[in-house]
Amino acid sequence: MTNWNEQDLPKLKKDLEAIEIPKEALHQARARAVHQHRLTKRRKRRLYSFASIAAVLLLLFVTSVRVSPVFAQAVSKIPGISSIVGMIAYDKEIIDIVENDYYEKLGIVVTDGDYTLTLRSVVADYSGMTIFYKLETPDSKWSITSLDISQQGIPFGVVGSYISSKSGEENVHEDKVEITSADNLSYDNRKFEFNLNLSDAKGETKFSVPFAITKPIEQPKVYTLNKPVVVDGQTINIKELKISPLRAEIRLAADEQNTMELLKFTSVRLIDENGEDWAQPTNNSGGSRNFPDGDVRLFLQSNYFRQPEKLTLVMERIEALPKVSNYIEVDFEQKKVLYVPSELDITVQIPSKNTLEVTYPSGGWLLFSEMVDQKGNDVSGNLMGMRLSRERPYVTEFSTFDFKNAVNPIRFNIGSYPQYLDGRVEIDIPLNK
Repeated sequence: MTNWNEQDLPKLKKDLEAIEIPKEALHQARARAVHQHRLTKRRKRRLYSFASIAAVLLLLFVTSVRVSPVFAQAVSKIPGISSIVGMIAYDKEIIDIVENDYYEKLGIVVTDGDYTLTLRSVVADYSGMTIFYKLETPDSKWSITSLDISQQGIPFGVVGSYISSKSGEENVHEDKVEITSADNLSYDNRKFEFNLNLSDAKGETKFSVPFAITKPIEQPKVYTLNKPVVVDGQTINIKELKISPLRAEIRLAADEQNTMELLKFTSVRLIDENGEDWAQPTNNSGGSRNFPDGDVRLFLQSNYFRQPEKLTLVMERIEALPKVSNYIEVDFEQKKVLYVPSELDITVQIPSKNTLEVTYPSGGWLLFSEMVDQKGNDVSGNLMGMRLSRERPYVTEFSTFDFKNAVNPIRFNIGSYPQYLDGRVEIDIPLNK
């Protein structure tokens, strides 16, 4: 997080005053900040210290970023605070985390050769962990080859957000790593390692930086629902809502008697009594079935630090296909397309025995979810490479595989297609008072 000190305030004030922003939006932001300041002042009389002034400035700052993209773009140019602008502008839960001081500053700096890695801060709860880091590099000719969090060499959770082999375009690369888990994470051991490997023309550089979490971990708020709803003749059981500081999670399951395979839940929101909504993050996959119980988990932005009077779950644009036609089948050895659903706008070609070319309507997601050979083995890991070509309204995937140990034909299960159920889900969440 940003280091605030008294010497920086005059310059920061001058830079902020020079920025043109919408007056009405700033007026509302300032009113909310002053109101919050006055409430705090009644509880603590010593708010004339520098720390309290900085807190009010920070509250005004983060609120202004939210209400004015112009302000966010301009203020991001001020040295030292560019990274926090991105977090506040696009992750609604981060503003609450900052206001409630639910993060832990690390400030760990490690240098290896030409590279300097800084672990800036960490946010942790039982649903996952987010680590903010900075990497200073000599030039732009490098790439990240692996990144994870571990405890005594054992991976901690699953890395849910990092771009493999991402090339640096500038000498300072600032990013975050998100760790997720299907089950509650354990913090019995509070010591971790941040592992980052990168490569350049000279070879590979490996960082393994120890860090520890000392702050208390907040318990999630769990609302048991077990409420079945019917959309376009298909039954969905809404099982549970779990809200943690970093994310909210909806757990649901499709009825086995459904005639349609539910693919993606492309629009899911939690709406409070004031009409403010917490939606899916921009990198949300729209649901995952990779859990032993067969449930689907949908992750949303978190309102953990709020006290809403009412919450309504709204789900729209649910992708679905008939269960009998939610796949294509290909024999690569004979270069034959064995099955493509006739009712879908999909064309398939096999240029060679290890390549596949598929064209389909653009819907925002990749077409396939998994690949299975004739013996039922999951061969999704046999994908060697992929490139996309977009010519609206279509997308063409060019994929290369290594199917040496797979038995043809190969079935490609469709994981996303822009065909939706006719209807929506809207249910009130019974809040625990």
